[in-house]
Amino acid sequence: MDDSAPRPVSILYVCTGNICRSPLAEALLKDYARRQGASARLRVSSAGTHGLTGYPATPEAQEAGRRWELDLSAHRAREVTAGIAASADVILAATRRHHDWLRRRFPEKKNTVYLALLFPRPLGAEPPSQTDIPDPVGESVEHYLEVLGMLKPTLSAVLEAALAWAGTADFRQEESQEE
Repeated sequence: MDDSAPRPVSILYVCTGNICRSPLAEALLKDYARRQGASARLRVSSAGTHGLTGYPATPEAQEAGRRWELDLSAHRAREVTAGIAASADVILAATRRHHDWLRRRFPEKKNTVYLALLFPRPLGAEPPSQTDIPDPVGESVEHYLEVLGMLKPTLSAVLEAALAWAGTADFRQEESQEE
């Protein structure tokens, strides 16, 4: 790897089972980064607080993805572990419940946990209706399409903030300590 190239920023999306919201968010951000020519600068993944390890994305999530030209067929759910959390530079939670769970479970990562719909802003006094991505499991494809619609406006802010953060001295110092 070229020493002058910055290491990729690792973004982890987290929901409950890792079969609906977080795989959709992962696929959507990967596609957006690719379209922006920034794929090499991001490492995007997903996991669940109670991940249904090994399960594929739901058929409805896969269909919603297809309608947005996203391929979720290779996705397999996994549970967020200490190792997965430790490797993430930014953790984007689907709901306040996930946000709070992640901060309690991985206190050393509390400053990297955000709500997916708010990043890069921290959680404030916003009501859950403005911060939480509803769980579409068991619902129609239209509900999954609504999830994608909620996530789409966040993509440019996530990409810009992550890439800007990658250029900071703190991030570069972290990187040199890992080598």
